[in-house]
Amino acid sequence: MNSAASTRKRTTRIFKSRGLTIQSSALDALLNVLSREDQTHNSDSALTAIINEIKLRNAKVVNVSLLEEVVAELSRNGRDVTEEALQLLNAYQMPRLEYDAMRRTFSLVNSTKSLIGEASDKVEMFAQRYSLIHQRILRQDIFQPKVVGGRDRGGGTHVLTPVESLLGRSGRKFLLGMIVQVEEGKYYLEDPTAQVLLDFSQASLLTDGFVTENSIVLIEGEAVDGVLHVHHIGSPLVENRSSAIQAIGLQNTVTNLVFHHNATKLLHEDIFNSISSLSELEKERQQEMKYGEDGMFVILSDVHLDNPSVLDKLEIMFEGYSDFTPLPVFVFMGDFISKPLSSNGANDIISYFEDLSSLICKFPKIVDEGRFVFVPGPNDPGMTGVLPRGPIPNYFTGSLRSKVKHAFFASNPCRMRFFTKELVFFRDDLVSKMRRHALLQPRQDEESDASMRKQLSRHAVKTVLDQSHLSPLPLSASPIYWQHDHALRLYPYPDALIIGDRVDQYYENYEECDAINPGPFSAGFNFVVYRPVGEVRENETKSDVEFSQI
Repeated sequence: MNSAASTRKRTTRIFKSRGLTIQSSALDALLNVLSREDQTHNSDSALTAIINEIKLRNAKVVNVSLLEEVVAELSRNGRDVTEEALQLLNAYQMPRLEYDAMRRTFSLVNSTKSLIGEASDKVEMFAQRYSLIHQRILRQDIFQPKVVGGRDRGGGTHVLTPVESLLGRSGRKFLLGMIVQVEEGKYYLEDPTAQVLLDFSQASLLTDGFVTENSIVLIEGEAVDGVLHVHHIGSPLVENRSSAIQAIGLQNTVTNLVFHHNATKLLHEDIFNSISSLSELEKERQQEMKYGEDGMFVILSDVHLDNPSVLDKLEIMFEGYSDFTPLPVFVFMGDFISKPLSSNGANDIISYFEDLSSLICKFPKIVDEGRFVFVPGPNDPGMTGVLPRGPIPNYFTGSLRSKVKHAFFASNPCRMRFFTKELVFFRDDLVSKMRRHALLQPRQDEESDASMRKQLSRHAVKTVLDQSHLSPLPLSASPIYWQHDHALRLYPYPDALIIGDRVDQYYENYEECDAINPGPFSAGFNFVVYRPVGEVRENETKSDVEFSQI
């Protein structure tokens, strides 16, 4: 009894020496926690850790509620932290990043939008695409004014000319605009001021990538008799993720004082609504450095569940990962059937997902702890044909949902957060669509079939990143819900863009964005293992990509 009373007094004195007052009920709870420590040294270490954590929260009085929060925080292990760092965001939950060209400011808008849009929504969709690229172009050195405050900045070698200003002007001009088809077979360059007919007969393509209808392009050309004769054409200049995020903050500044306020607020009202302050961001980064290397994503595309060989290979894969701690996140992208759904095929789809759930149940640890994300493909059941498309309906996946604790059915596209990293997952046959609708032949440096296929994949990746959009194609080829076009935009760039395409596997790091295609699993049983934090070195992280095959 005397020992217990002595411990209470000693603990109270330690709190007072650190400028804290602990309530009696909280002290009882604390002593109960400390009594579970086997040795005095462990008990003292635990007490010091608890007090240090309380001090970080700027508290003066310690009550039971605060103590419970602190103990819970300190009791988390690496697996707990890693699981909490993972967050899924479906397309219809995503806020809109809007740019006001008049005020030159950004805003992040949370609003519920209908799938049925009006004509004004279509106009606004294209206007926002143009504005987001236009503001980034104007920050490039070659488009900056030469003289600012009487000083030569050394840039400003090019000036963008609005389309409406071409009238009555001779000589070559630089323009930024969207390629539109106003009448059959005739393409125009359009910006917010006007349209002008294009003549591609002498055009030279200066950059990699595909040029299609609805592409935003930089053009050097000369207007003659109402026709813009294109001499050179290329993709818009790009900026990496960190530069874009910095610019989004800088656009909302007037003075240094305003900069620090607005930039802090905007940078941390992220699309996941998960990081509320600078201190939260710094804490997340520290956790990422400490635990991020445990995170791993196993990514498969075209997982045809109606193919018995696919299930056999999945069983081998699950067996190989069943002893991992922590388990990887399994991302399965469609199509989940090898043929489009027929009128009487609903029961077949249900049975295929039941087969998958039965397979997963053979591995108890994966059933209990494994996390699965299913991204639908173009031919999977549900509202197909228009992007973004919703998750596969519960009707088809009820068995799997009931048996596998952490099975999540996502939209296409969808986004995931892992600590501070942003990953975008998208399933579409981009290469074939872009080749089919290209207005100009893309540049080709290689002659072998394998090299040409690889280069076409590179062209497709570069196109979506240069355009900052997952589907910069004619709406007739890739319909989009006008009010949800923002879910397809890639500004700022994500840390990783994973595109499930029916072409060979590829990986490319483009402006600090990891662009990855796992390849069709049903064709060669290929998949990708991606670690967003593959290596930590000198307070920086580096990702890791591994191509695998069963």
